[in-house]
Amino acid sequence: LAMSTTVVLTGANRGIGLGLAREILKNKSVGKLFATTRNPSKSQDLASITDPRLVIVASTVGASGVDLLINNAGVLTSVDYSKPIKREDVAHNLNVNCISTMVVTQAFRDLLKAGALKNGHSQIVNISSILGSIQLTSGSTPRMFTAYSMSKAALNMFTKNVALDWKNDNIRCTSIHPGWVKTDMGTSAATLTVEESTWNMVNTFFKLDETNNGLFFNWKGEPLPW
Repeated sequence: LAMSTTVVLTGANRGIGLGLAREILKNKSVGKLFATTRNPSKSQDLASITDPRLVIVASTVGASGVDLLINNAGVLTSVDYSKPIKREDVAHNLNVNCISTMVVTQAFRDLLKAGALKNGHSQIVNISSILGSIQLTSGSTPRMFTAYSMSKAALNMFTKNVALDWKNDNIRCTSIHPGWVKTDMGTSAATLTVEESTWNMVNTFFKLDETNNGLFFNWKGEPLPW
């Protein structure tokens, strides 16, 4: 990525998102960081994002474009499919973790194209999960994460499609697994601190090149299977 990089980060109010914001601001190549947040007390998450909100962020970024879009906002709702399924629980995972990422990414396409024209390329990073890897799945029980895993597998498919479909615009797209992180979602039993995960991820973001387009990596930049 170029010097004076313009970064847009979703879901930056806590956990991994807040950690990413802090690490990104330490990077001397970053000129501007636009971080979007939500208000948990009002139960507003990315599922309720509206076009006017995207327009406000996009207009604030300006005509110089976006060099790096990090789609981090997400949710985990457990679903036990050995019992009657609540459709809204499955849909919530898919809507927040995949569909809303599609909406945000499409909304920033023109600004990503502008960034690519300015610097030769722009980069999208979708924060995914190893639980979305079909090859590495170990089943849902006992944590009942099937719907979450499905949503991250769908997100990975979106990553691959964007990487192929927008390649001619010099827009790259990559999925990153942040690791099992000590956050409200990851719980205190997790193996990584927010600082460990985000420090490594930000280093990985700024090392991505054309050979990494459409691929899946962990927080350290090590390849993962789909």
